[in-house]
Amino acid sequence: MSPPTKELMKLVLEQKIAHGGHPVLRWNMDNIYIRTDPAGNIKADKEKSTEKIDGAVATIMALDRAIRCGNDHGASVYDDRGLLFI
Repeated sequence: MSPPTKELMKLVLEQKIAHGGHPVLRWNMDNIYIRTDPAGNIKADKEKSTEKIDGAVATIMALDRAIRCGNDHGASVYDDRGLLFI
């Protein structure tokens, strides 16, 4: 998760991304502690077990998906079968 975390940091520092002031996401982002390993890889972590970073991690994962897939408008499984309901 190092590349998307670095990309998110870059976008935030360049003021090219904004979350619209959502209070929970702001709280989650404030709880992030960036850990770096000896190889220079970084990851979002939390200093205390009581802190919540779920929204921040979801943002990083979504950014990773966007970077990997870009504007992929290929066929979707839902085009043929539709949605399944349980």
